[in-house]
Amino acid sequence: MIRSLRTGVSGLKSHQVRMDVISNNIANVNTTAFKRGRAAFNELLGQTLLGVGRTAGGRGINPAYVGLGVSVGSIDVNFAQGALENTGVATDLGINGDGFFVVRGGDRTYLTRAGNFMVNRFGELVTNSGLQVQGWAFDENGELRSAALEDVRIPFSATAPPKQTENIYVRGNLNAELAAGETVTVSTVVYDPQGKAKTIIIEFTRTSNPNEWQWNLLDEDGNPLGVTITSGDNLITFDTQGNLDPAEALQTFDWDIDNDGTLESFTLNLAGADDALTQYAGSTTATVRDQDGQPPGSLIGFSINQEGIVELNFSNGYQQKIYQLALGSVNNVNGLQQVGDNLWSLTSSSGDLALGRAGVELNRTVIVAGTLEMSNVDLATEFTDMIVTQRGYQASARIITTSDEMLQELVQLKR
Repeated sequence: MIRSLRTGVSGLKSHQVRMDVISNNIANVNTTAFKRGRAAFNELLGQTLLGVGRTAGGRGINPAYVGLGVSVGSIDVNFAQGALENTGVATDLGINGDGFFVVRGGDRTYLTRAGNFMVNRFGELVTNSGLQVQGWAFDENGELRSAALEDVRIPFSATAPPKQTENIYVRGNLNAELAAGETVTVSTVVYDPQGKAKTIIIEFTRTSNPNEWQWNLLDEDGNPLGVTITSGDNLITFDTQGNLDPAEALQTFDWDIDNDGTLESFTLNLAGADDALTQYAGSTTATVRDQDGQPPGSLIGFSINQEGIVELNFSNGYQQKIYQLALGSVNNVNGLQQVGDNLWSLTSSSGDLALGRAGVELNRTVIVAGTLEMSNVDLATEFTDMIVTQRGYQASARIITTSDEMLQELVQLKR
């Protein structure tokens, strides 16, 4: 009889733990990247009343035992993907797939799915509790240094270097109906090695040959630049269908653009793989499509793509990769230990930390900037489990009260 009391108590304790787990799930229904817990019960080893044996007639006897109640066998964590909520904040990062962000606190490494990061006053990308987000840095050539992890840091004072113009791309049409001696002019801005802008004019003049044009370079006041042609001459020709001679698609010349006594090389690009300067009847549409120089640029912001690459954006259109965020994974995620603040630490049960990149080693994982992973708690499931747990608790309590009534009857047999 006393045994049944203990069995009821074990039920009360176990269901109380389960209720604690459910309550924690419900309380964290709006916690970023929270993963719901689940309490699993195990029966306690029972007391054997009859062992396995044989009767005199040779028949077997089945074992018989009385259970001693229930205990909490484990509290597992459900790491199922949570929905991604759009926030519009550039430093909010949601993981769609496997893996964790890797963060550092002192000399300890932690894992987290909560990507509500921010940039502190030192330019470091940190969690809301101040832990540094980890990643690999790119070198000056844009190659990823896959050595030791580093703190991801945004250099707010960064500037983009200038780039001297080397190629000038001219496309469009030169009117085949123009008379000999008539000209077509197009202008563009080019940049010297220090990023200073200069305006030049490209002048195309129809020669006496109906399929030939002479080109010259002028400054913004219309004076010749005094360039030295290094490839071909300053004549371009078209066939009778108005197509440019492919051998004349690239016109190269030298010019001292910054007046320092040193000639810089330039290419007048008149044709590419898909289009070229033409000579057809009708309107003239020739224009400078592009040039590859740029002035110095100041930092205007940064972005993080689906592979976790942090890229700086500059006012001159230049983009520079500086870091790629590291993602961590372990063989047994339920072996990780919760340490609070949405953080997990490694244990001997979790296995070693394996580092990887979104879309590469973790090829089914992407990082979505401007979103946060929501909790994977389902309130309908939790409230249903709460009802079941409440009924189990009530039944365990009824075991105790019923056993007590039986004991009372027992002690009253002799009055």
